[in-house]
Amino acid sequence: MFYLEKFDLKGIKGIIHYAGNDFIVCCHGLYSNKDSKKYLEMAELANNMGFSCVRFDFRGCGESKGNFSFSLDERVDDLEEVMNYLEKKFGGNYALFGSSFGGMASLYYGSQNKVSSIAILSTPSHVKFGENEADIIPYAEKCSHVLIMHGLEDELVPYEQAMEIYAKLRKPKKILSFKTDHSFTDENERAKALNEAIKWFKKYF
Repeated sequence: MFYLEKFDLKGIKGIIHYAGNDFIVCCHGLYSNKDSKKYLEMAELANNMGFSCVRFDFRGCGESKGNFSFSLDERVDDLEEVMNYLEKKFGGNYALFGSSFGGMASLYYGSQNKVSSIAILSTPSHVKFGENEADIIPYAEKCSHVLIMHGLEDELVPYEQAMEIYAKLRKPKKILSFKTDHSFTDENERAKALNEAIKWFKKYF
């Protein structure tokens, strides 16, 4: 059974593309939102495979209320709010799909909570926005079942940072490179990456 369901969790707004109790939860990047092409395309691919997909906006982004934040801790708090809601409502199994800062949030959450697998795009090993600084390596060391995908033409995050994260992950793990930029704007390369993510999730749900 397929259906769409919107939710509003204290101002965090999102949508569930329901197709079963295996869920892919999408975590967008710093200035992005749930309606980015990659998440709309992921939702379609997921449903075609019989997986549910969840898209939501972090606070201060897209349709969600609240103040925009550069804090990784606050982004993870938002993700935790969404995950708690889903687990109480559906039970089921959960995988995380994160891009850039959302990839960092995915690894942070996944290091402390049970998830089936994680796939990340364009994710930095460390960031600094003014007084807000985050290093994902200590969290990556506690994660397994992670697929890293990175554009060789990424203008914001060097490929070396993807390698740095990969080196610290526990097995099973995998890293793939693509001929595209930080946002995976090349449609063919983005399609390849999304399909690789779906294969990864299917293997470990």
